[in-house]
Amino acid sequence: MFQKKSKLSDETEVTKVPTPSTDQKIESRVKPMTSTAGVKNYGADNALRPKPGGYNTAPEEKKEGSRLHVGADIHLKGEITSCDRLIVEGKVEASMNSKEIEISESGVFSGTVDIDTADISGKFEGTMQARKRLVIRKSGRVTGTISYGEIEIEPGGEIGGTLNRISNKDQPSLLSEMEKDAGKKEAQADTAKANM
Repeated sequence: MFQKKSKLSDETEVTKVPTPSTDQKIESRVKPMTSTAGVKNYGADNALRPKPGGYNTAPEEKKEGSRLHVGADIHLKGEITSCDRLIVEGKVEASMNSKEIEISESGVFSGTVDIDTADISGKFEGTMQARKRLVIRKSGRVTGTISYGEIEIEPGGEIGGTLNRISNKDQPSLLSEMEKDAGKKEAQADTAKANM
Protein backbone atom coordinates (compact mmCIF):
# COMPACT_ATOMS: atom_id res chain seq x y z
CA MET A 1 0.00 0.00 0.00
CA PHE A 2 2.67 2.43 0.95
CA GLN A 3 5.93 2.80 -0.89
CA LYS A 4 9.03 4.62 0.10
CA LYS A 5 10.43 7.02 -2.41
CA SER A 6 14.09 7.72 -2.15
CA LYS A 7 15.41 11.23 -2.60
CA LEU A 8 18.82 12.70 -2.59
CA SER A 9 18.37 13.77 0.99
CA ASP A 10 18.19 11.54 4.02
CA GLU A 11 14.50 12.16 4.52
CA THR A 12 12.06 9.61 3.15
CA GLU A 13 8.71 10.52 1.69
CA VAL A 14 5.73 8.22 1.81
CA THR A 15 3.19 8.23 -1.05
CA LYS A 16 0.01 6.28 -1.36
CA VAL A 17 -0.48 4.15 -4.49
CA PRO A 18 -4.13 3.54 -5.35
CA THR A 19 -5.15 -0.06 -5.76
CA PRO A 20 -8.09 -1.14 -7.86
CA SER A 21 -11.10 -2.14 -5.86
CA THR A 22 -12.81 -5.40 -6.49
CA ASP A 23 -16.12 -3.56 -7.06
CA GLN A 24 -14.84 -1.77 -10.19
CA LYS A 25 -15.50 -3.42 -13.56
CA ILE A 26 -12.85 -3.14 -16.24
CA GLU A 27 -14.51 -2.21 -19.52
CA SER A 28 -13.00 -3.14 -22.89
CA ARG A 29 -12.60 -0.49 -25.56
CA VAL A 30 -13.60 -2.98 -28.27
CA LYS A 31 -17.32 -3.44 -28.27
CA PRO A 32 -19.10 -6.01 -30.38
CA MET A 33 -21.33 -4.79 -33.18
CA THR A 34 -24.86 -6.06 -33.25
CA SER A 35 -26.86 -6.70 -36.36
CA THR A 36 -30.58 -6.05 -36.68
CA ALA A 37 -31.28 -9.56 -35.47
CA GLY A 38 -29.35 -8.92 -32.26
CA VAL A 39 -26.56 -11.34 -33.19
CA LYS A 40 -23.04 -10.22 -32.28
CA ASN A 41 -20.65 -10.42 -35.24
CA TYR A 42 -17.55 -8.42 -34.19
CA GLY A 43 -17.20 -6.26 -37.28
CA ALA A 44 -17.94 -8.62 -40.16
CA ASP A 45 -21.30 -8.25 -41.86
CA ASN A 46 -22.58 -11.79 -42.08
CA ALA A 47 -25.11 -10.80 -44.75
CA LEU A 48 -22.23 -10.02 -47.15
CA ARG A 49 -20.44 -13.33 -46.59
CA PRO A 50 -21.09 -16.00 -49.20
CA LYS A 51 -23.28 -18.79 -47.95
CA PRO A 52 -21.72 -22.22 -48.39
CA GLY A 53 -23.71 -24.56 -50.59
CA GLY A 54 -25.20 -27.70 -49.20
CA TYR A 55 -23.58 -31.04 -49.68
CA ASN A 56 -23.96 -32.41 -53.24
CA THR A 57 -25.22 -29.10 -54.65
CA ALA A 58 -23.99 -27.60 -57.91
CA PRO A 59 -22.01 -24.34 -57.68
CA GLU A 60 -23.73 -21.18 -58.91
CA GLU A 61 -23.00 -20.20 -62.50
CA LYS A 62 -21.24 -16.91 -63.17
CA LYS A 63 -23.59 -14.36 -64.67
CA GLU A 64 -20.94 -12.00 -66.07
CA GLY A 65 -18.63 -14.58 -67.58
CA SER A 66 -14.89 -14.52 -67.23
CA ARG A 67 -13.29 -11.09 -67.00
CA LEU A 68 -9.67 -9.95 -67.03
CA HIS A 69 -8.79 -6.47 -65.77
CA VAL A 70 -5.28 -5.24 -66.57
CA GLY A 71 -4.54 -2.39 -64.15
CA ALA A 72 -2.78 0.89 -64.94
CA ASP A 73 0.69 -0.23 -63.79
CA ILE A 74 0.53 -3.69 -65.38
CA HIS A 75 2.33 -4.82 -68.58
CA LEU A 76 0.98 -8.11 -69.96
CA LYS A 77 2.46 -10.14 -72.85
CA GLY A 78 1.21 -13.37 -74.37
CA GLU A 79 -1.97 -15.04 -75.56
CA ILE A 80 -5.30 -14.45 -73.84
CA THR A 81 -7.78 -17.34 -73.99
CA SER A 82 -11.06 -18.11 -72.24
CA CYS A 83 -11.76 -14.48 -71.41
CA ASP A 84 -15.21 -13.06 -72.15
CA ARG A 85 -14.30 -9.45 -71.35
CA LEU A 86 -10.89 -7.76 -71.27
CA ILE A 87 -10.50 -4.34 -69.64
CA VAL A 88 -7.16 -2.65 -70.37
CA GLU A 89 -5.87 0.24 -68.26
CA GLY A 90 -2.20 -0.72 -68.56
CA LYS A 91 -0.25 -2.13 -71.51
CA VAL A 92 -1.08 -5.41 -73.26
CA GLU A 93 0.89 -7.09 -76.06
CA ALA A 94 -1.12 -10.17 -76.95
CA SER A 95 -3.38 -12.09 -79.27
CA MET A 96 -6.93 -12.66 -78.13
CA ASN A 97 -10.21 -14.27 -79.22
CA SER A 98 -13.05 -13.07 -77.01
CA LYS A 99 -16.43 -11.36 -76.81
CA GLU A 100 -15.53 -7.85 -75.61
CA ILE A 101 -12.54 -5.59 -75.19
CA GLU A 102 -12.53 -2.22 -73.47
CA ILE A 103 -9.42 -0.05 -73.62
CA SER A 104 -9.54 2.87 -71.18
CA GLU A 105 -7.86 6.25 -71.80
CA SER A 106 -4.62 5.09 -70.14
CA GLY A 107 -4.71 1.67 -71.84
CA VAL A 108 -2.57 0.48 -74.75
CA PHE A 109 -3.15 -2.75 -76.69
CA SER A 110 -0.74 -4.07 -79.34
CA GLY A 111 -1.48 -7.29 -81.15
CA THR A 112 -4.32 -9.24 -82.71
CA VAL A 113 -7.91 -9.42 -81.49
CA ASP A 114 -10.90 -11.32 -82.82
CA ILE A 115 -13.93 -10.14 -80.83
CA ASP A 116 -17.62 -9.27 -80.96
CA THR A 117 -17.46 -5.68 -79.63
CA ALA A 118 -14.66 -3.21 -78.98
CA ASP A 119 -14.86 0.04 -76.98
CA ILE A 120 -11.65 2.04 -77.45
CA SER A 121 -10.82 5.10 -75.34
CA GLY A 122 -7.06 4.47 -75.34
CA LYS A 123 -4.69 3.24 -78.02
CA PHE A 124 -4.93 0.13 -80.21
CA GLU A 125 -2.23 -0.98 -82.69
CA GLY A 126 -2.46 -4.17 -84.72
CA THR A 127 -5.09 -6.36 -86.32
CA MET A 128 -8.69 -6.18 -85.09
CA GLN A 129 -11.79 -8.00 -86.21
CA ALA A 130 -14.81 -6.58 -84.38
CA ARG A 131 -17.55 -8.88 -85.66
CA LYS A 132 -20.46 -6.81 -84.30
CA ARG A 133 -19.44 -3.31 -83.25
CA LEU A 134 -16.40 -1.04 -82.95
CA VAL A 135 -16.72 2.16 -80.88
CA ILE A 136 -13.88 4.68 -80.88
CA ARG A 137 -14.30 7.29 -78.14
CA LYS A 138 -13.03 10.89 -78.39
CA SER A 139 -9.68 9.97 -76.82
CA GLY A 140 -9.34 6.70 -78.77
CA ARG A 141 -6.62 6.02 -81.37
CA VAL A 142 -6.88 2.91 -83.58
CA THR A 143 -4.29 1.94 -86.21
CA GLY A 144 -3.68 -1.22 -88.20
CA THR A 145 -5.82 -3.65 -90.16
CA ILE A 146 -9.35 -3.16 -88.88
CA SER A 147 -12.47 -5.16 -89.81
CA TYR A 148 -15.83 -4.26 -88.29
CA GLY A 149 -19.54 -5.02 -88.47
CA GLU A 150 -20.66 -1.55 -87.35
CA ILE A 151 -18.46 1.41 -86.48
CA GLU A 152 -19.03 4.51 -84.35
CA ILE A 153 -16.39 7.23 -84.03
CA GLU A 154 -16.91 10.08 -81.59
CA PRO A 155 -15.63 13.54 -82.61
CA GLY A 156 -11.92 13.55 -81.72
CA GLY A 157 -11.47 9.79 -82.16
CA GLU A 158 -8.87 8.69 -84.70
CA ILE A 159 -8.63 5.65 -86.96
CA GLY A 160 -5.97 4.80 -89.53
CA GLY A 161 -4.74 1.89 -91.58
CA THR A 162 -6.68 -0.62 -93.66
CA LEU A 163 -10.43 -0.65 -92.97
CA ASN A 164 -12.81 -3.41 -94.04
CA ARG A 165 -16.50 -3.67 -93.34
CA ILE A 166 -17.64 -7.19 -92.50
CA SER A 167 -20.71 -7.88 -94.61
CA ASN A 168 -23.57 -9.66 -92.94
CA LYS A 169 -25.60 -11.38 -95.68
CA ASP A 170 -28.46 -12.21 -93.31
CA GLN A 171 -29.08 -8.56 -92.42
CA PRO A 172 -28.61 -6.17 -95.36
CA SER A 173 -27.38 -2.74 -94.40
CA LEU A 174 -29.37 0.42 -94.97
CA LEU A 175 -26.74 1.67 -97.42
CA SER A 176 -26.94 -1.44 -99.61
CA GLU A 177 -30.75 -1.19 -99.64
CA MET A 178 -30.50 2.47 -100.74
CA GLU A 179 -28.05 1.53 -103.50
CA LYS A 180 -30.43 -1.19 -104.75
CA ASP A 181 -33.35 1.27 -104.76
CA ALA A 182 -31.26 3.84 -106.67
CA GLY A 183 -30.30 1.19 -109.23
CA LYS A 184 -33.96 0.23 -109.73
CA LYS A 185 -34.95 3.87 -110.23
CA GLU A 186 -32.18 4.35 -112.82
CA ALA A 187 -33.28 1.22 -114.67
CA GLN A 188 -36.90 2.43 -114.66
CA ALA A 189 -35.80 5.86 -115.96
CA ASP A 190 -33.77 4.22 -118.75
CA THR A 191 -36.71 2.07 -119.84
CA ALA A 192 -39.04 5.07 -119.73
CA LYS A 193 -36.66 7.06 -122.02
CA ALA A 194 -36.37 4.12 -124.39
CA ASN A 195 -40.19 3.87 -124.68
CA MET A 196 -40.48 7.53 -125.71
